[in-house]
Amino acid sequence: MAHRLSAPVVVAIVVDRMESPRRPDWPESWWEELEERARGTLTAAGTTDVTIERHRSGVVPTLVTSSRDASMLVLGSHGHGRIGGALLGSVSQAAARHARCPVVVVRPARNASQGRIVVGADGSESSRRALDFACRQAAVTHETVVLLRAWKPLTLPIDKHGDVPASMSRTQLEEDEALLKSVAEARGQHPTISIEGEFIAERAGQALVDASAAAAMVVVGSRSRSALAATVLGSVSHHVLHHAHCPVAVVR
Repeated sequence: MAHRLSAPVVVAIVVDRMESPRRPDWPESWWEELEERARGTLTAAGTTDVTIERHRSGVVPTLVTSSRDASMLVLGSHGHGRIGGALLGSVSQAAARHARCPVVVVRPARNASQGRIVVGADGSESSRRALDFACRQAAVTHETVVLLRAWKPLTLPIDKHGDVPASMSRTQLEEDEALLKSVAEARGQHPTISIEGEFIAERAGQALVDASAAAAMVVVGSRSRSALAATVLGSVSHHVLHHAHCPVAVVR
């Protein structure tokens, strides 16, 4: 993306001395090796406007501070070994909560060739920001943006005849209509982007994970429509970040 947008890249090499206070500082050759790897990777991707920073401080505070002047904060999905993977999971969660810009956690895409950027849509202001981010990506990558709306009742009541109550059918119809409205509004705001809608009768987190199997990226907002929904969204973003089959962007 940096290459396509002609944007500079800042690589942050962060060592938290508090994690291993008795370990001596890494030798100069270690820092130089990481810097050489970073430059080699970025050069191969066509990016030459690169700054590499060395930090001896807490990982999350350093990343959050760096995010203040960034358009995107990018993290990998795995650390060094089992412990590193667990650490990175906590880092990505904390970064998604506190960063001042969208946070993208990169994991291999199972089927990026589908050319789809999937956006979690619940009608909230946060999901609108997620849509705007997705459309800006699609304007560069020429991919289709898919607005995904998911709804599934915690329980499925059935009357004495074995039928689903009319109120349940009305709720699903209202969800369908809300999705159609969101798609129409999105197409009006982003007329040059291919935008589709998709309704899945599943809980949001699992619906997004399932959709990620045929996506280049999944985008979710960091807040939802209410304080209660915001708590639920936290569990949704957590589930998607850990189980998606493609890169995940969390947009504030």
